[in-house]
Amino acid sequence: MFGSFDIRRLVSLAAAAACALALAMSYAPSSSNGAAPAHPRHHLVSTGETLWVIAEHSYPSADPRDAVYRIEQANDLHGAAISAGQVLVLP
Repeated sequence: MFGSFDIRRLVSLAAAAACALALAMSYAPSSSNGAAPAHPRHHLVSTGETLWVIAEHSYPSADPRDAVYRIEQANDLHGAAISAGQVLVLP
């Protein structure tokens, strides 16, 4: 009778410890190669600018097609149409 109670208590304590560890790890800051997480930047669209030009300028080492797609997704754009004065989020 007492032996099964001790096993249940041990299993319950182990489960509680695992949950507490998982919760603590979820609040720990993640590290990506030791760098601080990047915050999105903003860009004020000038007259004559296109998403392609913005992507090439903002992400010079990336494929412009991928950068344009990420900018469209971050700004909920449904195409490449942008206008002067518009503020874009650059992810």
